[in-house]
Amino acid sequence: MLAFDSTGHGKDVIVVLLHGWPLNRSIWSRVAPRVAAAGFRVLSPDLPGFGDSPPIDFGRATVEAYAEEVANFIEPFKARQVAVAGHSFGGYVALALAEKRGDGVAGLGLIASRTAADSETARRGRHDTIEKIRAAGTKALLPGLAEKLVGARAAVEWRPQAALMIERARPDGVMAGLAAMAARPDRTAVFNSFGGSRLVIHGTEDGLIPVSEAAPNGRGPPDVRVILNGIGHMPMWEAPDVTADAVISWANSVRR
Repeated sequence: MLAFDSTGHGKDVIVVLLHGWPLNRSIWSRVAPRVAAAGFRVLSPDLPGFGDSPPIDFGRATVEAYAEEVANFIEPFKARQVAVAGHSFGGYVALALAEKRGDGVAGLGLIASRTAADSETARRGRHDTIEKIRAAGTKALLPGLAEKLVGARAAVEWRPQAALMIERARPDGVMAGLAAMAARPDRTAVFNSFGGSRLVIHGTEDGLIPVSEAAPNGRGPPDVRVILNGIGHMPMWEAPDVTADAVISWANSVRR
């Protein structure tokens, strides 16, 4: 069972927000209440091995396995419609979920994420990072990752908060997430052919996934596409109101 926060009491559409790597559900604390106030129930789970959720076995760590865990998490809520948005790694999980359980996903959102697979260089880098974490724990990711997560113009408190979250992350979960990201396939076609409402939010100053790698328009522009000038990889921290408003617009398009 995944640990989660539930905000709001809307019955028509449940909005599921998936956090990125190596973070946890708390990143949505400034977005979820605003979305809930618009009439939606918002579920923010910790993905397996992150936050308070039990780990996933390293040997089965694929984005498809994470997506299956999320599908099992959503099922008991018996929602009429489900809209799933993922940040970064969470976006990869959302794409896999839309591919595997497309009939149960009415909205697909990518926040500071991409549809493409890793390059061979990126895959090697992830495996190198696994070995660093295996040897030195998640402190091996500091300080560089915290600086890349939060844009240069963000409020000063966010960078130390990111560093603390990274330092407290469990090494087994962080390594499993890296392995899953390295093995994921290209799912551009999944996003382009998705029949429900689509959302893209991306910052122009994203230090981990350049805005040029944001999901392409494909068959036509997503229902909601917001490119945030001067914002880095954490729009839910750096521009929470704009991020929440975009999520609300997207969720409303699911409800119609």
